[in-house]
Amino acid sequence: MASKQKIRGFSLLEVLIALLIFSFGLMGLAALQSFSVKNNQSSSFRSQATALSYMIIDNMRANRNAVLTGHYFTDYQTTACAAADPTGATAAATDLARWRNNIACALPGGKGQIHFPGNDAVEVSITWEDARWAINPADRDTEFTLDTTL
Repeated sequence: MASKQKIRGFSLLEVLIALLIFSFGLMGLAALQSFSVKNNQSSSFRSQATALSYMIIDNMRANRNAVLTGHYFTDYQTTACAAADPTGATAAATDLARWRNNIACALPGGKGQIHFPGNDAVEVSITWEDARWAINPADRDTEFTLDTTL
């Protein structure tokens, strides 16, 4: 009588199915990592905008007379990142030049503006390009606005 041998091990089909399932899992992990990096970069930009807004507000509180005479009014202006520390003719002009330079160096396409709606209220707005979240290429600017009272 011929003895029957037990077949042991996996068939080629089972190995291919396991490999397919494993590769889908790895693709999911890669997508999760990509999404995490995108979120972390955007969060970093928002943190920089917050810190830069508080920086100029602290400078304005220290130079209140210049604020009351309108020396800190500014609209959006595109500024290139300079290696040297910029200066101006007055303390307010120096504060604004340094603030604009810091925005340009910290945020891609960063610009800032300061408005005074009245009653000691200050509105600081900073915009930058964050194309990762834009569905439409025209909507790639992100804006952060901080309202406070001096």
